[in-house]
Amino acid sequence: MARIIPTLPPRSAFGAGGHAELALLHTLEQGLSGAYTLFHSVDWSRGVGEHEQHGEIDIVVVNQAGDVLLIELKSGPVDFAPGGIFKNYGGHSKNVTGQIGLQYGALRGRLHDAGLGVALHHLLVLPDVQVHTESVQWPRERIVDSGEMDHISTRIAQTLGPGLRRADTLARVLAFFENRFQVVPDVSALAGRLQQQATRMSAGLATWVPRMQVPSGLVRVAGTAGSGKTQLALRLLKDAEAAGLKAAYLCFNRSLADHMARVAPVRTPTETFHEYAVRALRSAGQTVDFAAPGAFGAIASQCIALLQDHAPDLDLLVLDEMQDMQAEWVQALMERVRHNGRIYLLEDPEQQLYKDREAFDLPDATTITSFENFRSPRALVKLINGLHLTGTEIEALGPHAGELPDPIVFDNPEAIQPCTIQAVERCLARGFTLDDIAVISMRGRERSQLLGLDTLGAWTLRRFTGAFDAGGAAAWTEGDLLVESVRRFKGQAAAAVVLTECDFAELDALNRRLLFVGLTRARVHLEWVVSHQLAAIVQKLFAN
Repeated sequence: MARIIPTLPPRSAFGAGGHAELALLHTLEQGLSGAYTLFHSVDWSRGVGEHEQHGEIDIVVVNQAGDVLLIELKSGPVDFAPGGIFKNYGGHSKNVTGQIGLQYGALRGRLHDAGLGVALHHLLVLPDVQVHTESVQWPRERIVDSGEMDHISTRIAQTLGPGLRRADTLARVLAFFENRFQVVPDVSALAGRLQQQATRMSAGLATWVPRMQVPSGLVRVAGTAGSGKTQLALRLLKDAEAAGLKAAYLCFNRSLADHMARVAPVRTPTETFHEYAVRALRSAGQTVDFAAPGAFGAIASQCIALLQDHAPDLDLLVLDEMQDMQAEWVQALMERVRHNGRIYLLEDPEQQLYKDREAFDLPDATTITSFENFRSPRALVKLINGLHLTGTEIEALGPHAGELPDPIVFDNPEAIQPCTIQAVERCLARGFTLDDIAVISMRGRERSQLLGLDTLGAWTLRRFTGAFDAGGAAAWTEGDLLVESVRRFKGQAAAAVVLTECDFAELDALNRRLLFVGLTRARVHLEWVVSHQLAAIVQKLFAN
């Protein structure tokens, strides 16, 4: 059986355009012997500056001699014309033969520059077309059509052959395609590509939820972390902006609201419930005193009273993090929506982190559930399921396999800082930059040893000070490394996360939800700093 690099996500993780490639990979994996290695979605580039060219090769087959076969897969119909083979993409015709020639030339040049004098072949695979003729620019013997798909492994073996094993050459060719020739892996670029892939894969909610016809206009989406709720919110806001509708986005967490403000349409208010409440009260001429005891509770109560006499002003309301909202806040905010307007309530009950919140029903709502995680490394989802952190098992559909964390265990509170420093250094050693890393504490500001620091090791810290300015904006320190609490970082993610100050005595319901939130913040890699006590609990759970 052939080896596939990188390992494949589940079939359901591929979009419609990727199913043909996935099916072909599985066919070749089973049909070819261990003498072959398969690479898929191989990025290439050549040239510099304005002459730089980029592309992606669907599948690269390498035999044990190091010889190479490039496979370009085109599903659906194609057109054979005197000038070549063409495929139509939404009204735009693309020259397939030109694309193949460019790929072939680029790879031949790159292999030559690397001192790899190996044979290079190319096949065009057309799984949905029967070819009765050929293009002048592309010989028929280099095409595999629908009638030959059952024997494609044989065709590849005939074209490339297993070759005579040349261990040194093979190792260099495999390293070339794995990009191991880089001294330091560009994990930032990897994180960017993974984020783009995860965004494409998790677009399901954003694609079909807005199309639903709901008589009440009230839609409740209960989606797990990484299921695409943020994409759905952005799609709704952008569609409303394009249609000239008045929309608003509200959530509970200030950090999430700030993030949404950077990506949502400029004219759409994106704020927390309390920010909106302050703005509404000040617009009504009421005074807001942040220094008063129970200030935020008073602000909420005053806002609810004000909204009772407020005329509806919205065509669309997107209310995020609803699991953290009080029922009376939600009901008051829904009154802002005009007749025939739409309301979308986004939530994940597994991320409810406040003891005074209670679940509530909305009888008129159409409810949609999603337990698919497209963002987290699949190994972390496996860990989450193994620890039974959620009531319903999460389906791991992310593009990155990742790896289970190797916990750094501390025996006493004095060891938390040096262990956290060690975890950050591990991330840096993997090629992540300080901008890629978020240090997330499982404790709140009052109990944390980290959230009040100005430096950690050699790094200055960027953290919330706990204070607000006169306008209610959070005050932050300036620093190189982000440190934040798990509650405040909810709704966000980072390429590399150091999850620290994890010292639960037991995994009760609240601690399970806290840990679930923490583990789902990492897009690529997670370092885990845990107490000896929690490490024993985790080990026991996995042993069972």
